[in-house]
Amino acid sequence: MLIPLQPWGKKAFRGVNFKQLLAAHLDWVMLGLMQGLAAGLIAVFLLSPSALIVALMILGGWLNPLPYLFRAFGINAFALTGSLTQRVAASLGGISSTMIILAWTALLASAWQAWT
Repeated sequence: MLIPLQPWGKKAFRGVNFKQLLAAHLDWVMLGLMQGLAAGLIAVFLLSPSALIVALMILGGWLNPLPYLFRAFGINAFALTGSLTQRVAASLGGISSTMIILAWTALLASAWQAWT
């Protein structure tokens, strides 16, 4: 953030929306905390999730902020309209959210089964 705010650095980063980059960064931080919570749930309940569940949680967490990243460069990845790039970016956001929901559903179901 320091270089784009300098008078000599503004030209190099023209067209980049830094608020959206900040949103992507914050989303990655929150999703990292979510994955830590999932690891805690696995440790507390001595769960052994399948590799698919772990992969869904990891990939979903890393792909979910991509719409913000695309938006920082002028691609509205929150609408399934427009160019192919825009539709693919929006689809990645939807797919990643679905991956996270599926992984959490499986983890919580396993934890519930271990609890009862």
